[in-house]
Amino acid sequence: MLNAENKYRVFISYSHQDAELVDRISSILEENGLQPMLDKGFSSGHGFTNQIKNFIAHSHVFMPVITKESSSRGWVHQEIGFFGALNIPVLPISNGQMPGQMIQELQAVRWEEGKYWRRKNKPKLSMKVFDSLVRRAQLDPQALFECAQYQEERTAMMVAYAKKVMDLDAFGHVRQKGALSSFHIPDKPITHPDWEARYGSHKPGDYRCRLQRDERLALEEHARQWGCSLIIDPSLTFRKYGEAARKARLRELLAFLESMPDHLVRVAVNEKMSTSSSITIVGNWFLAESMSAAMGKGYQQTIFTRHAPSIQAKLELFDREMNELLKTQKGGAANSKRYAIEVITRIWKSI
Repeated sequence: MLNAENKYRVFISYSHQDAELVDRISSILEENGLQPMLDKGFSSGHGFTNQIKNFIAHSHVFMPVITKESSSRGWVHQEIGFFGALNIPVLPISNGQMPGQMIQELQAVRWEEGKYWRRKNKPKLSMKVFDSLVRRAQLDPQALFECAQYQEERTAMMVAYAKKVMDLDAFGHVRQKGALSSFHIPDKPITHPDWEARYGSHKPGDYRCRLQRDERLALEEHARQWGCSLIIDPSLTFRKYGEAARKARLRELLAFLESMPDHLVRVAVNEKMSTSSSITIVGNWFLAESMSAAMGKGYQQTIFTRHAPSIQAKLELFDREMNELLKTQKGGAANSKRYAIEVITRIWKSI
């Protein structure tokens, strides 16, 4: 299961005839705090090519293993081309066969065999080497993004991106900033009275409600595995929907927080936060950032990306902001869930 939170993922492209060499490379990567991704982790029944593309799209670095056996196979160069289109860093490993064609200009790591192979090769695949590759990729503005123009598109894409990660048998810590987070959406069937309470006389169609519920359930599945960090503003009035709707939304969020183990939740309350934008980051697997919002219409113009180097930069910014907020909050990080529940309960009772 690919659940190492925030580790750099290295997708290894290789010929199965080089399996012993790849096992050695993988062991060094793991010792250096990196996360190798191999086709041996693929699930049955999901299509080999689709899983290859899914692994590649979620990788920080692509590592083709170039040997006499692999260099003669066209699919190695096809995968290199796919990585190039996604603007993901490439670090080839060369063992007796120098890279050619598409990767001839890249500086390959020369693998050294022999009795002391581990000692000789481990420094070449250090965390410092990969961190440098990822940092350089963050400076390149050509990362691949997708844009959801309207609320329904945003919600559908959020669900699809979250499930793509689960298809890799993986989960990620959910980071959200904006409004009340996805966890104030009811997790009950759309015929439940909580949906009427949420919207009052302005309830949207069933399609939108189903999408919203799917978003809540998908992100909650990640959060219950790896936890969540939320920056919220429980003082929002939701004037269009009325006080009953506001109370229903706060009640839903309270129920979620109370159901989560303390060690899996961090909550920063920021009543001065702008709600014109929002950000969702799941692990370091994908990012969704909304650039505009309007009451009753939800978030619009949402940018999605799986470009791992870009996500890493946004993740670090989020954590810095979260930590700064928690420093000024009563109880700090250790008691942030309890503090948030106290604030939300006080507001809920005052309505």
